[in-house]
Amino acid sequence: MKKILSFLIIVFLIVSGVGAVAVHNENESEIVKTCSSKITFSSLRLKETDTGYVEVELEGVSTFLMEPGKPMLPKVVKTFELPFGVKNVRVEVTPMGDVIEKQFPKEIRPSPRMLPLTMVKTVDSSFVKQEKDVSVYSSDGLYPSSWYEYSIRCGLNEENERVTHLIIPIYPVRYIPSEGKIQTVKGVNVKVTYETFNNKKTKTAAVGYDLVVVAPKIFEKYLQRLVDHKNHVGVKTFLKTTEDIYNEYRGRDKPEKIKYFIKDAIEKYNIKYVLLVGGLKSQFYAKPRDDCNQGSKGWYLPVRYTNLYDNPKFPLDGEVLHDPGVLSDLYYADIYESGGNFSSWDPNCDGVFAAWGKPGVSDDLGIDLLPDVCVGRLPCRNVNEVKTVVDKIINYESTPVHDTDWFNKVTVVSGDGFIDQQDLDIRWDTTGLPNDYYIIYGQSINKKGEKGPVDTIKIQIDRTKETRLTFNHDDHLNPALQNGYPAPPITEIVSVSPGDVLGYTDYTYTPGEDEAYCNDFNPWANISYVNGVLTIRGKSYDPEPYGNVTNVHVWVKNMKGEVIFSEWRNNTETYYEGEWTTGEKLLCGRGGALYYMPSVFKREILWASNGNFTGQDDVLSALNRGCGFLFMSGHGSPNVWADHFPGVPGNRKYGSVTGL
Repeated sequence: MKKILSFLIIVFLIVSGVGAVAVHNENESEIVKTCSSKITFSSLRLKETDTGYVEVELEGVSTFLMEPGKPMLPKVVKTFELPFGVKNVRVEVTPMGDVIEKQFPKEIRPSPRMLPLTMVKTVDSSFVKQEKDVSVYSSDGLYPSSWYEYSIRCGLNEENERVTHLIIPIYPVRYIPSEGKIQTVKGVNVKVTYETFNNKKTKTAAVGYDLVVVAPKIFEKYLQRLVDHKNHVGVKTFLKTTEDIYNEYRGRDKPEKIKYFIKDAIEKYNIKYVLLVGGLKSQFYAKPRDDCNQGSKGWYLPVRYTNLYDNPKFPLDGEVLHDPGVLSDLYYADIYESGGNFSSWDPNCDGVFAAWGKPGVSDDLGIDLLPDVCVGRLPCRNVNEVKTVVDKIINYESTPVHDTDWFNKVTVVSGDGFIDQQDLDIRWDTTGLPNDYYIIYGQSINKKGEKGPVDTIKIQIDRTKETRLTFNHDDHLNPALQNGYPAPPITEIVSVSPGDVLGYTDYTYTPGEDEAYCNDFNPWANISYVNGVLTIRGKSYDPEPYGNVTNVHVWVKNMKGEVIFSEWRNNTETYYEGEWTTGEKLLCGRGGALYYMPSVFKREILWASNGNFTGQDDVLSALNRGCGFLFMSGHGSPNVWADHFPGVPGNRKYGSVTGL
């Protein structure tokens, strides 16, 4: 009876035009397979830090086991690609030869907690000190407790094939903190066994699809042109309306019903791509979130919200940033988990999806988070936007291209996302100085030794008058920046202005965001003259690619030309965040986008700091030249995308640069 039922189902699917269905029967048998690998480790290096700890490194290894407060140790990650749907995966990792034990005179450096890139030296020392987990450092047990661990996930590989990813972090060095000892091995043997299936009689339906378009019925007839076009150019495509999905599929909410449909489309039609069409119904009145899990009523095509509660004390202990989850279309792409089972994103079945750190809710452990199908979204808000984007896609794909080299090119666009300036906190004690005029000078020097222009401010000390200090943020007028970028290193003193008076009264002032961007987040621009001490604050930055370090010199002369005050702030850091995010260099063990791009891709870098990103024309010209990948890192809204010139000269009003 089972054979007859299977046959009838296949006949029905072929007749109805549905393909790529595999049918298993009693001829299916389990097969146990084995794969193995030998990994040898390079020599161990020890490096003492100025904080009294020892750093442990392996030559050629740039990844580390980093749990805040616990010892930072080298980590080697071995991955295996196994067939999709394998079960009963078993991993054995055994050391090669003897375990070598060594005595350490100093403790191994604890892993740092999350900090801003500037590693601010401007607040109290507790902000940057390395805290250690006493429970680990006083333990006589090995850390980590094993030579390895592993996780099993399902997802696409580089060939866009669905496979099982076996990820094995291996720890060549283990630490006994209370005894000051480490254990090392010269290498490990890795053995993996798993069960797969031998299908002696597997039948596959004749018709399959490449792409499915999912959209509400209101967009259906306008998207049919796109479906017809895709089929015409050889991309087998069909459209499914959300209304039909809600009627045909079960699920706890609308996003889950859509996800079950995508799973069904993969297994029945062998689809490789999913195009979701639909955004918020209105940017003005639509409610983006119905409940903690979804946005459905206000969306033409629903979104899944995570419940990842990010609540760090960052960057200052007194501040709390709270992120109660974000929307994620990865939910629609992550169809399977280990063993080929459905990835619900709610493994504990408590009705709260993708929960982590949410008060009163259990964490959802072991969510797969790897895409099993390529998913994109056209967030159209009305019929006109659907018509426009369909026209653009068809025109783009129908226009003959004589030179296709552009497709193997990646274009990145970015600038300086925020002012993350360290507080210079230079304190000039004017006590005992005679009433007179004085000139404050400031100059920055970059890591190549190049000196920038001198910022000059003439002020008066007159203790017969009230103090008058004004905020001064006008580096956008600096002549050195008028010829574009790259440019010389810049000092901009903001806490005192030409013509100001230091008198008999104390004065403090905290500029707002419209005057000093990010000052509320990371104070760098506050004005202070208290008990005769003027605090000189401002910016020091190097407006060129990766110009993240400068030395700044501030000095004061009297009217005789004598230097009466001089102070340095060396190795001050400020980062052009978007450029590091899109770039090719490593920072804190992580690379930017270009670091991970295959070498076959040509690179076009539009950065504010290299002078290639000066406005929208630069971006449009780059798009017209063509690129297979485009990555823009900055600030966006439904109406505009923009970023800033290096150092955000003159604050956001003058330092912004519009891209689109």
